Amino acid sequence: MTPDASRPRTLAIVSSSRADMAHLIHPLRALTDSPLIDPVVMATAAVLQPEYGDSARRFHEEGFRVHPVPCDLRIETGFDAAQAIGRATIAFADAFDALRPDLVMVVADRFEMLAPANAALAMRIPIVHVEGGERSEGAIDDAVRNALTKLSHLHLVTTREAERRVLAMGEEAWRVHRVGAASLDHLLADQIPDAEALSSRLGFDRELPMILAAIHPVTLADDPGHDAAQLLEALERVPDETNTIIFAFPNADEGSLEIRSAVSKFITKRRNSFMHTTLPPETWLGLLHRCELVVGNSSSVLMESPSIPTPAVCIGERQAGRERARNVVDVAADADSILLAFERARSLDMNEITNPYGDGHASERIRRVLEEAPERERLLHKSTTLVEGPGA
Repeated sequence: MTPDASRPRTLAIVSSSRADMAHLIHPLRALTDSPLIDPVVMATAAVLQPEYGDSARRFHEEGFRVHPVPCDLRIETGFDAAQAIGRATIAFADAFDALRPDLVMVVADRFEMLAPANAALAMRIPIVHVEGGERSEGAIDDAVRNALTKLSHLHLVTTREAERRVLAMGEEAWRVHRVGAASLDHLLADQIPDAEALSSRLGFDRELPMILAAIHPVTLADDPGHDAAQLLEALERVPDETNTIIFAFPNADEGSLEIRSAVSKFITKRRNSFMHTTLPPETWLGLLHRCELVVGNSSSVLMESPSIPTPAVCIGERQAGRERARNVVDVAADADSILLAFERARSLDMNEITNPYGDGHASERIRRVLEEAPERERLLHKSTTLVEGPGA
């Protein structure tokens, strides 16, 4: 059944972290132009917190409708995270009751995305999940992502392998759509700043080779900050006068404060090292163009770097199982091994790198899927497709 075109469907798009910006800006632009969809950003958690850069401001500047859902998700332990999910579920129930959306969109695998998904499911609001079917076996994100898949009613996946995995979880084929990663749309649609503009904006010496670092807590590890500690130990051996080092801010997870503190101590001892709370998508991609290599355990190390292409070093187990292109060197979280991986990455052949995450046209596909989405009752009534296993 084609949706009633007399009234656009209200789509509540939940944004809870700075990383969402790269994945949502271009879909929001495409959906804002649609006569069938009325998108509203439901900004919450770190997106509203000044210490994480107040990313909601960018949504306002773009002219998008923003509905704040204040919820303090500052956490330092798993107990904090569990309580935060409960508080956020109540906050989103109130927000959905006020807004009355027709659809709710949740992104990727952050633990706080369980809150709007739980509230929407209980309130019989169909859920659209972006970037399901991927893997990151070293973090609780992996379980969260799979839980969101089973709670959701439409799936906008990035890769062929992710599509197969969602289908293997029993989701009906008509619900699963391979659209690619919307973060890559910035490469085709935006003006990426050059080295001079980046240097002026961020204050680094553009004559020096650059190492770009994105390191987050490993939430399944006994020591969530181990990857970061080993990376910093490796970088201590990189002479300050030979390289600029730029760190992205770590995610708001257990262990984040310790990582921020350790990076802050590192950069105070070095003239050419910096940490930035917010690196907008265009700036991040500009830095990927400018740097000699990108290192860390963030999905962004794997997802965007092949499109440049930039040599990448993926540290530890946080992104275990996630698809990667030939530009990526995997390495254990050990300082000596990380330094050796830097040299291996620098020597990689960067010709004919293919990015498995898409072609920069995800937003138009997302718009088309949502415009053509079935009516509410069909979306809500799910059947599980049995997948024959070895013991069947």
